Amino acid sequence: MHDAFSGGGVSRTTTNLANHLARTRDVRVISLYRRRTEARFALHESIEITVLDDRRRRRLRGPLREVPSRLRPMPSQKNMSLLSDLLLRRAIRNVRSGVIVSTRPTLHLALTAYARPEVTTVGWEHLNYVARSQTPRLMEILHAAVPRLDGYVVLTDADAEDYRRDLPALRTKVEVIRNSVTWPIRSEPAAVDSKVVVAAGRLVPRKGFKRLVRAFRPVARRHPDWQLHIYGNGEQKQQITDLIHRLGLESQVLLRGYSRDLPEVLANASIFAMTSRSEGFPMVLIEAMSTGIPLIAFDCPRGPGETIQHGSNGLLIPEGRLRPFSRGLETLIADSNLRARLGAQGLRDAEAYTIDNIAAEWELFFDRVSRGRIAG
Repeated sequence: MHDAFSGGGVSRTTTNLANHLARTRDVRVISLYRRRTEARFALHESIEITVLDDRRRRRLRGPLREVPSRLRPMPSQKNMSLLSDLLLRRAIRNVRSGVIVSTRPTLHLALTAYARPEVTTVGWEHLNYVARSQTPRLMEILHAAVPRLDGYVVLTDADAEDYRRDLPALRTKVEVIRNSVTWPIRSEPAAVDSKVVVAAGRLVPRKGFKRLVRAFRPVARRHPDWQLHIYGNGEQKQQITDLIHRLGLESQVLLRGYSRDLPEVLANASIFAMTSRSEGFPMVLIEAMSTGIPLIAFDCPRGPGETIQHGSNGLLIPEGRLRPFSRGLETLIADSNLRARLGAQGLRDAEAYTIDNIAAEWELFFDRVSRGRIAG
């Protein structure tokens, strides 16, 4: 991983899977960087973690105390350098058996260059194909790396189809494995009787929170007793705050910051809303389902369309259509029975995303890929 100590979605899903696999396997995590003293998501005590470049320190200690300038990151590549490549190569070469899983395109490529022949290599994609394809350099890296991996895991059926179409001669085993819920699924659906719509995620352009605020504006006027609570932090916090003030929604749209008890937050809401412009796989939708509240989301690429069954566990709105989104919110607000029905079905659907089920899919994939290498 790039940084096993960060608070991002990659860290959360990878930590969740690693902790579960550690029950039956020897698991080791290689973190290229460390920027935090405490990990946001704790690894099981049995898991060995190797940090290659500890960024908490102002200067490297030991034999690398004095870092030649040619090893330092370039201004345009603050995360990668010749030094990081050297450290990464050594760490990967030290893996002499089993399966090694990488979590980003550059790390996929590193596996194909440095992994020993006896080690099974698997790339795990955390972003959708459409978003990756908007960066030509990343697509070049993926075109070079994916065909040389033993296995490649993506998050949606649509992504698997895209990679197979883009690389028609691909022999790498491509598998769809969703992310798992990171907490226990509730035994009963949430009451959905509060007058709160909740949203959660990083406050960045891709998550589309400004258009959520705009979509909520006509709803707020007609339902002054309802509120929208947005959880998360990020670079757009001030912009979103300014928009809330411009629209006069200070009493009904509240920025709640980061929550350490998101399950409780979700269970005490009546609707979960998502207006992302793009997703790898929208974990927060699954998490909302696991508490039994109804969903409403734009059908952005990728994930909502394979998670929300329109009219069954939520409402799926055409991408970017603010007025239909507002009408969808009002439909849910006006009908408590509909909220309860959709939420209950979402809770049933969430069973497919338990860590037991998802980890079992990973185990089967590891075995299948490893057998394929031996047979090959």
